[in-house]
Amino acid sequence: MNALRSEIRKLTSTKLTWWLALASFAFTALNVVLLVYLVPTNAQIRDNTVLLELPDYVTSIVAACGSASVFILLIGVLGLTGEYRHMTITATFLASPRRWPVLLSKAAVFGVLGALLGIVNFAVSYALARLTLAGKVHAPIDTSLAGKILLGVMLGFAIYAILGMAVGALLRNQIAAVIIALVWVLLVQPLLGVFFSWAPKWLPGGALDSILHQSYQGGRTTADLLPAWGGALVLIGYAVVLGAIAAGTTLRRDVT
Repeated sequence: MNALRSEIRKLTSTKLTWWLALASFAFTALNVVLLVYLVPTNAQIRDNTVLLELPDYVTSIVAACGSASVFILLIGVLGLTGEYRHMTITATFLASPRRWPVLLSKAAVFGVLGALLGIVNFAVSYALARLTLAGKVHAPIDTSLAGKILLGVMLGFAIYAILGMAVGALLRNQIAAVIIALVWVLLVQPLLGVFFSWAPKWLPGGALDSILHQSYQGGRTTADLLPAWGGALVLIGYAVVLGAIAAGTTLRRDVT
């Protein structure tokens, strides 16, 4: 419990965490606005149907909260590498020589924070979708599917925060960890999808799309993605494997 309280205090007292959280809300709102106002005007017709009249497309607007996952990943990366950058990790491990409780506490706190930010981001996308679609001819918003998206974004963001923490623990250098995380999300994953059509559903981004029921994104359809439970298993698998590697190296190597 002392380790948990310590990690909560560290996370909540770091301004950058809250700035990234606010940036995630703004990014979600921007994506909803673009999907409602910009994309339909540039691609009015798909299979002789106006985009806003497609149930899959309306679902993608509600699921736009998933676009903020990069900020959740960065919260995990910066939260861990910040300890190495400012050398507070030394005091942390001196106060708790058994490192396992520290690592488990960090994973628990980051996971809960990710889930909470997922709830808020979903609230932003759902409320803004309702607001921006009002007065437009569109397919109805499926409330039962919206509930599944909420559960998906909670799980997905919790895992993304833990994945960010694992990347930070492995690399320790803050600048290198941030650059690698951004290059992976913004460049490597999309390129793998271009060159290997089977790859996206097995990558973290595609798995997140699966659990968010994101059936219209980048031209992909539900046939190109795993079922929601499959996406959840893939994400959990990434978290377990990467977390185990990060924990193993952190337990063995010196801090300085």
